Amino acid sequence: MQFGTFHLPLSPSPEEDYRVINQQFDCIELAENLGFECAWLTEHNFTGEDAYGDPIPLAAALAQRTKKIRIGFAILQMAIHHPTRILLQTSLLDNLLNGRLTVGIGRGSKFNEFEYVAFGVDGDETEHRERMFEGVDYMKKAWQANGEPLNYNGNFFNLSIPGVRPKPVQTPHPLIQMSGSSNETLAWAAINNCPIMLPRMGIEIAVERLNFYKEQMESAGHSEQSVQNNLNISTLQRSIHVAETDEEAYENVQEPTHRLRKHLLTTRAKFNPEESNQEEKAKGHDSQKWSSPVFTPDEGVADYLQRGVIYGSVKTVKEKIDELDKKDIRSLMACFDWGDMDQVKVQESMKKFGKEIIPAFQ
Repeated sequence: MQFGTFHLPLSPSPEEDYRVINQQFDCIELAENLGFECAWLTEHNFTGEDAYGDPIPLAAALAQRTKKIRIGFAILQMAIHHPTRILLQTSLLDNLLNGRLTVGIGRGSKFNEFEYVAFGVDGDETEHRERMFEGVDYMKKAWQANGEPLNYNGNFFNLSIPGVRPKPVQTPHPLIQMSGSSNETLAWAAINNCPIMLPRMGIEIAVERLNFYKEQMESAGHSEQSVQNNLNISTLQRSIHVAETDEEAYENVQEPTHRLRKHLLTTRAKFNPEESNQEEKAKGHDSQKWSSPVFTPDEGVADYLQRGVIYGSVKTVKEKIDELDKKDIRSLMACFDWGDMDQVKVQESMKKFGKEIIPAFQ
């Protein structure tokens, strides 16, 4: 089983941005030393939900601070990016990282509509998905042209480029990994031979989604070796906290999780268009307790702690990872930042996981 770290640190105020951003260097250097395979960088802008916001310059800085660990995006929100700009930036990054880059691509956040508004993009999810597919297709064709000119004519992009320079280190291009859980996204990723990233979800749903993806790859005629390689890389997200005891772990995650939920609901209510907020209130059913303001803080946090998170002693966490391993989930991206949790507790949790849990699954 492979393990990566997933970096979504909350910065509660602008005054704390500098501190939280720079703490990520310590965390990712620690992850490399502990034997994690990849550090996944997220993208959320404007509100401190993700302290660094833009993962691309952070990845460039990490190229100077790391030597072995892969750096991946989880994800670049393609709804707000032009693919030519991503093409050029990631080609350079692959050189800076000496071939250690994974370009994680996704449609974008369905909760933070203010991120779309700021870039002049509407919230049409179907259009975002189709635009994402076309953007990735264009990027792959541009890389595969091996520096030669390319004319691309699509529904969203009609582009002509002289060629991609600098040439990336990975051949024919950096690894592209698709985020999503819908049939449409997983089928497209399978047909186009892209491994996938699954968001936080229950074990049985994750297994069903991976099986669907595997079937789609086989139906598309990919070799068994390609199918297995992609399943090895395809990864599932979990928030993880390891402490001395189950009780200590539970206490450690309570307050940061409450503060995170309050921050998310407050910023979305303040900055999302009014019609978007009304839609969220209308979705006040059991599966939306974490993200819906109609539920109490205790209900929301309790719901969160029951779905797709792992916390407890080394023994408990190891047992829960073992459940995933026995279901043939082969890669996990672990978020050790529970909102604004104290970094001493975050790094102690990482150390316990790296030293006492990772070796048990290798």
